[in-house]
Amino acid sequence: MRVLLVAILCLCISGDASAQAGQKFLDEGIRLMRDGKPDKAESQFEKAIAAEPKVGLYHMWLGNAVGQQASTASTIKQPFMARRIKAEFEKAIALDPSLLDARDGLIQFYLQAPGFMGGSPAKAREQQREIAQRDAVRGHLSAATIAWHGRDTVGTERELKAAVAAAPDRVNTVIALAQRQAAWGRTSAAFATLNGFLARHPTDIAIRFQWGRLAASTGTELARGETMLRALLAEPDWVVERSRPSKAAVHYRLGMILEKSGKKPEAKASYQTAVTLDPQLKVAKDALAALK
Repeated sequence: MRVLLVAILCLCISGDASAQAGQKFLDEGIRLMRDGKPDKAESQFEKAIAAEPKVGLYHMWLGNAVGQQASTASTIKQPFMARRIKAEFEKAIALDPSLLDARDGLIQFYLQAPGFMGGSPAKAREQQREIAQRDAVRGHLSAATIAWHGRDTVGTERELKAAVAAAPDRVNTVIALAQRQAAWGRTSAAFATLNGFLARHPTDIAIRFQWGRLAASTGTELARGETMLRALLAEPDWVVERSRPSKAAVHYRLGMILEKSGKKPEAKASYQTAVTLDPQLKVAKDALAALK
């Protein structure tokens, strides 16, 4: 009995150590992805899988890392990478069917890959239905992705509006709708979408940034856009996430607004601050060089 208890204790300790190692590699891989280094991130996710092979999340991130590299890979490598991307997302879902991001990854793969590499709009729709069964809002967003790929603007907007209606306080759904409206040249509709959210959440960082970004990119509502971005920069530092930009990005968009408002010295200063905060922010560096 004592031997058995010792064996069980050792197994538990070993499992905890593997989980800690896997999490460490995952965290480092995600950091590298955010830094735009998917090739280095790939090796971290592989180490995470080696530590814990049956964690679907690790396979999903490995698929993401390979996917980011595939677009710039040689035509010789792309077919092999495509098969690997598909395999990792499928493995992630097999291990954890609740990983909706992995299902979304498969949708992107099925829509973008040619048929001989495994692409299939029909299979993309299968994954969309699986997502919708688990999360209605995500289901609408995935349906919008499929409609957008098929150049169905009416269907895209319908699904995005349905997502916003189902979860009006979800930032990502509002941003998705506003960005599509802006891409179609419907600037007033995009501002209205953002204003609807701000009426309920006037201090939201992500939506205020999107408002300023829209003003900067379209050259409209410049005065309010400047006020909004300056107020955002006065906020205490926040955690940068998918929908929350860095302060460097805010300075860059403020520089765009200032430049379009004819305030070139202030624009130059804003671009310079963006580059100082993030030397890798190429758009800010280019804007600063052009202004000089």
